[in-house]
Amino acid sequence: MGIVNATPDSFYDGNPQHNLAALLQKCADYLDEGADILDIGGESTRPGATPVPAEEELARVLPLIQAAHQKWPKIPLSLDTVKIPVALEGLKNGVQIINDVSGTPDPDLFGVVKDFNAQLVITHSRGTPQTMQTLTDYNDLLGEIHDFLAQKIAQAEKCGLTKNQLIIDVGFGFAKTRAQNYALLKHLQHFKNLGVRLLVGLSRKTFLAQKRELPPKRKTQTLAAHLVALQNGADILRVHDVRDTQKILNFYQELEGTK
Repeated sequence: MGIVNATPDSFYDGNPQHNLAALLQKCADYLDEGADILDIGGESTRPGATPVPAEEELARVLPLIQAAHQKWPKIPLSLDTVKIPVALEGLKNGVQIINDVSGTPDPDLFGVVKDFNAQLVITHSRGTPQTMQTLTDYNDLLGEIHDFLAQKIAQAEKCGLTKNQLIIDVGFGFAKTRAQNYALLKHLQHFKNLGVRLLVGLSRKTFLAQKRELPPKRKTQTLAAHLVALQNGADILRVHDVRDTQKILNFYQELEGTK
C-alpha cells in the first residue's frame, strides 16, 4: 500500500506545493515500483496534527481520487479518513477501502462501507492526534489491544460486514511509547487469531529513529521493520518507499519458498 499524502503537513512528505499533477505522478511511480493499493489521505494524523474541516479534506483528495480511478480503474484505492462525509464521497467516486485511524469508528461508518460493499481498516488508537501521546498507560498492552480490535470486529459484523471486508491495524505510533511499539512489532502474531487481514503502518515513524533522526534518515530501520512485520504475519504494508519494500517482499517470499 503506497502512501499518497495530499496534505501540507504530514510528518514525512507533506508539501504545501502538492498539486494534482504531482500527486498523480507519485501514484504512477508507486504503481511502477510494485504498489498494489494506493492510500490517499487529506488530513495528517501524526501526533499533534491540527484537524481540518471535511470540506477542506474533500477539496484535497476528491480530484485525486477521481483522476486516479479514471486512470487506473483496476487499482484498489484506499481513503485515509475518519469522517463519514469524506468517506461517503470517496466511495461514490471509486474508493474501495476506508482506512479509519481514529480508533473509534462511528457505527454509521460500518453501514456506509457495507452499502458500497467496500472494505474497512479498523485501527487501535486512543484520544486524538493532540492527546494520544499522553494516553500510553496499559496494564496488558497486547491483551488490551487484542480485546479492542476483537470488539470492533464484532461490532462491524453486527452491522453486516464480513471478515473479508475487515482489516485491522494495531496502530503503531498511536498512543504507544517506543518500547510498546517494539513489543507490538515483535508480537504481531498475537493478533492473527482475529481472522482478518493485518495492515502494518511503520514507515519512517518516530519510534524507529536513532539519535533523533528526522524522517528522511529512518529508511533503513523502516525496511528492517517491514521484514520483521512480514515474518510475524503482516498482510499489508503501508509504505512510503515502495520500490525498496518490494525488494524486501521479494526476498522474504523467496526465503519462505526455500526448503
